Amino acid sequence: MKKAVRYLLFALSLALFLCVTVLVLQAARERRHLTTCKRVEISFRDTLNFVSEEDVRGYLKKECPVFIGMRVDSIKLHEIEKVLDSRSAILSSQAWTADSVLHVSIVQREPVARMETADHAFYIDDRGFIFPIQGDCGKTFPLIKGSLPLHEPVGYKGLPATEEGRQWTEHVLSMLEWMKKNKWDRKVEMIKVESNGDLVVVPLEGKERFILGRPEAIPEKFSKINEYYRRIKPSVEEDIYTSVNLKYKGQIICRK
Repeated sequence: MKKAVRYLLFALSLALFLCVTVLVLQAARERRHLTTCKRVEISFRDTLNFVSEEDVRGYLKKECPVFIGMRVDSIKLHEIEKVLDSRSAILSSQAWTADSVLHVSIVQREPVARMETADHAFYIDDRGFIFPIQGDCGKTFPLIKGSLPLHEPVGYKGLPATEEGRQWTEHVLSMLEWMKKNKWDRKVEMIKVESNGDLVVVPLEGKERFILGRPEAIPEKFSKINEYYRRIKPSVEEDIYTSVNLKYKGQIICRK
C-alpha cells in the first residue's frame, strides 16, 4: 500500500511540475508576443573597418525600414541576416532578440591580398572570393598587380568566373600563405604579373627583381632568393644586378 501511495504522489508531483512548466512557457510566449523592439545594438567580432555601424544601420534601413516598435516575435531575423550577408565586405552575420533589443553581430570579410589590373583594383580573401575595394580598414595587404588572368568586371563579387582564373588564384593563395608563414610578406613591396604570366617579386630593398615564373615550386624558388643574397650579392658590386631569374630548376640567372 505504501508503495502505491509513493507512486501516486510521484505521479501527482510530475503532473504538477508539467502543468507549472506549461504555464510558465505560455506566460513567456505571451510576454514575448507583447514585447516590442526598443533599440537595435550592432557589434563586430573583428577589428577591420570596412563596414561601420552606420553602414549596417543604413543597409537595414534600406531593406527593413522599421524595427523600433515592432513586436520582437514578428521580426524576421533570417531576412536581416540575408540582407547583411549579401554585402561583399560582410562574411557572416547573426541576428537575435533578447528582451526588447534586436542584436546584430557582424564578421567582416578579411582580404589576404589586394589585386590590381589595368582597369580596376579589388580584394581577394583566403577562399579566392573577389570583392570590391571599399573604405579604409586601416591595414595593408600584399599587392599583386599587372596582367592577372582575372577578367571579372568592376564591382564583381564571387569566385573567379573561369577555370583558369580559379586555378591561378589557388596557386597564388598557396604562395601567399607560404610567404606569410615564412615572413617573406614583410620583405616584399609587391608581386608583378607580366604579360607572359611570369610572377616577379619586387623586394622592399634593393634594385633586384626576382622572376619566379609560374606560381609553383614556391619554397624552392624563395630558397634560391636566399641563396642569391647569401652567396652571389656579397661577391659583386652593389646593385649590379637588376634581374634575377629563378624560373629554371637548379639555376639562378642574373642580369644587369
